Amino acid sequence: MDKTKLILYIILGLIALLFIVCLLTHFSKGKRKGRAAERKVAGIIKKLGKDDNVRLMNNVFLPLYRKTCEIDHLVFGRFGILVVETKGISGTVSGKGKKLEHKMGELTHKLYNPELQNKTHIDNVNHHLKKGGFENVPVYGAVVFADKDIRLEANVGMKIDQFKDFFTKLPEGNCNQDVLLHYFESIRVTNPIRKFFHRFNKKDWD
Repeated sequence: MDKTKLILYIILGLIALLFIVCLLTHFSKGKRKGRAAERKVAGIIKKLGKDDNVRLMNNVFLPLYRKTCEIDHLVFGRFGILVVETKGISGTVSGKGKKLEHKMGELTHKLYNPELQNKTHIDNVNHHLKKGGFENVPVYGAVVFADKDIRLEANVGMKIDQFKDFFTKLPEGNCNQDVLLHYFESIRVTNPIRKFFHRFNKKDWD
């Protein structure tokens, strides 16, 4: 076998391995719970914003330097933009700082602080707004824990009822939600290869 064919087979093998890893990650129990939580929160946002013609983008990949960041929900309304990070975990979240403690039954592991995670997303949205000439658009953030069996001992995020109350109290900002939606649709990352490699950013796995 010549070197060219050998290199080709190695590359194809690596691609196949990456594909299998991605599938296993995608269909893991944690991922399934996360997707269910995102669908739940998306439904709540649509219901809450129906009368005000709120626009919604889910699972949005935006450029972040040479990488990408994935935002669970980008909400566009007259208030401006709401950046939502959704968590589908149950159990108890405690601690403070960059790494929190997530305990579920007898199992305990570290959880990257979703408030810091969402701050990165908010900063990214603000960056793109300035690039597009929308620097006066207000940007808000919310971390939502969708599972009813979550106990928040850390000063982080909000439960569903708290989020509903927060959403209804967002102030009038005289923004055009359709213009903002169109702008972010024009800059979102759609390349499947870039989205595939985003999965290996561990901060967004939690």
